[in-house]
Amino acid sequence: MKKPVLLSTALAVLVLLSAVAGCAAEPVTPPPSSDEPAEAPSDPGEAEAPTEEVVLRVGSTKPFKTTNRFADYWYGVLSNLTTHDSLIKLGPDMKPVPWIARDWTVSPDSKTFTFTIDDNATWHDGTQVTAEDVAFSIEYYRERVPQAGWMKEVVESVTVEGNDVVLSLSRPYGNLLTEFMTYSVVPEHIWSSVEDPLTYEGDDRVIGSGPFTIVSWDEAAGKFVFEANEDYFQGKPAVDRLEVSVFRNMDALVMALSRGEIDTWWDYSGEFPYTHIPPLLKSGDVKFASATFLGVPAALGFNLEREPLSDIAFRQAVSLAIDYQQIADLVFAGYGAVPTYGFIPPTHSNFNDSIPRMEFNTEKAGELLDSLGLVDVDGDGVREDADGEEMVLTLLTRGDKTSIVRTTEMVAMNLRDVGIASTVKAVDSSTWVATKEQMDFDLVFFRATPWGTLMHAGSASGYFDVRRTGAGVLHNLDVEEYLETCDARLSTAIPEEQEALDKTLQELHQQYLPGIALVWIDSVYPYREGWGNWTIDHIYGGVVNSFSWFTVTKAAE
Repeated sequence: MKKPVLLSTALAVLVLLSAVAGCAAEPVTPPPSSDEPAEAPSDPGEAEAPTEEVVLRVGSTKPFKTTNRFADYWYGVLSNLTTHDSLIKLGPDMKPVPWIARDWTVSPDSKTFTFTIDDNATWHDGTQVTAEDVAFSIEYYRERVPQAGWMKEVVESVTVEGNDVVLSLSRPYGNLLTEFMTYSVVPEHIWSSVEDPLTYEGDDRVIGSGPFTIVSWDEAAGKFVFEANEDYFQGKPAVDRLEVSVFRNMDALVMALSRGEIDTWWDYSGEFPYTHIPPLLKSGDVKFASATFLGVPAALGFNLEREPLSDIAFRQAVSLAIDYQQIADLVFAGYGAVPTYGFIPPTHSNFNDSIPRMEFNTEKAGELLDSLGLVDVDGDGVREDADGEEMVLTLLTRGDKTSIVRTTEMVAMNLRDVGIASTVKAVDSSTWVATKEQMDFDLVFFRATPWGTLMHAGSASGYFDVRRTGAGVLHNLDVEEYLETCDARLSTAIPEEQEALDKTLQELHQQYLPGIALVWIDSVYPYREGWGNWTIDHIYGGVVNSFSWFTVTKAAE
């Protein structure tokens, strides 16, 4: 993607890691076992000095409250990377990779999922992770954790057969593997006696099977300390000690990074603010890794219950009126790219590369509007509708998201250029949700998160399927062909069938245009000089993730 001219010289020194392009979707290869004989030194009196401890210091702005992973959303996410393991993970190539489950099979009807559990995994207290633990965890989430309530409708039974955990579903569910990437296994011998997981504060609540054990959490200082799990079944991590410091805002975090007080930044599914890149470049000791963002940082949706937005020709005219490259350059500092009519970016494994890029063509937009009878009768630059009223659209946007507000303002100017006036309604997040649900808007501006684009039937269908509910979704597309394709995608876990349906969903999005991706971006991940060999993870936190623990290196000081 194009980089801004002002930063071009400085950005030439940025390291765009080769790991971004070539991360294998295989289980992490463990280092040699500790019981393998080490090569004896040539002179016993000249044995090598002990290797210096590798300490990685990470900064975050997330509001952690407790180390109960069920009670604190943000700690739950952090624990998924550190202390706890899920059955499978989403690999850097956006395909499932083995983890606690070393293998799995899916029945032809996508109603029976069998996971084979690795029998080398142990809990931090030394007991073995068993298939019974996995079965217990699934049932515990289903019965006790509100966010996992969907399992009650889908998971009919969970049985154990040796090292295999067999899930029998009440109906086919093609997105089960994706869902299960977010649910970590917990030890039955601890949680079986806990009635309410949201209120449990026992010291053993932090015990997992992950690559790190938690040493401390200082709420007043805002700091976690983790140590490498030397008995980890995937092998000991390359990082011996992980420190996560919490900052009140990005300004303070960036200052600490430029001073060398932390080594890198972590934000689950977030984007590093481009406005903070110049001061980090000036420090001279900060490098950047880069990868295409899995979500859509700025998008607009249409109120299909209102005319003329219910007319596809009008939606197409709006799409032609927008200067996407200008948004990428001015709002996203040149780290953006013009998206396609399929909405989702090419980071998705089943991206449809046959769908064209969004087109900026004011002449064609004007012709479409003219064909709809929307013309400027009185010559004041604003088109009138069939009733002779001026075309003034209400643009609902998130006032707490600077990049989205700026994007909204630019779209408003683009619309004015083709004769459509507008009123921008910038509100806080709760008001945005309420106003959206009341359908009190013409265009609504929003952000599609990485997980959001993967949920429901994938391909961002969760935002547009009219049957969906939720604070961030638009649920505006009620077209039988689209809904049937969503259902078909949800009903199969066969990869070949999923790929065909994913591409069809993107084609249908182009055809019906319930929303428009306004930009795709490159996410940048800053880190201190001396670190290298990061693995980029598009979901879990850029360079800070379950894969980097085994690939990252630190130069000797």
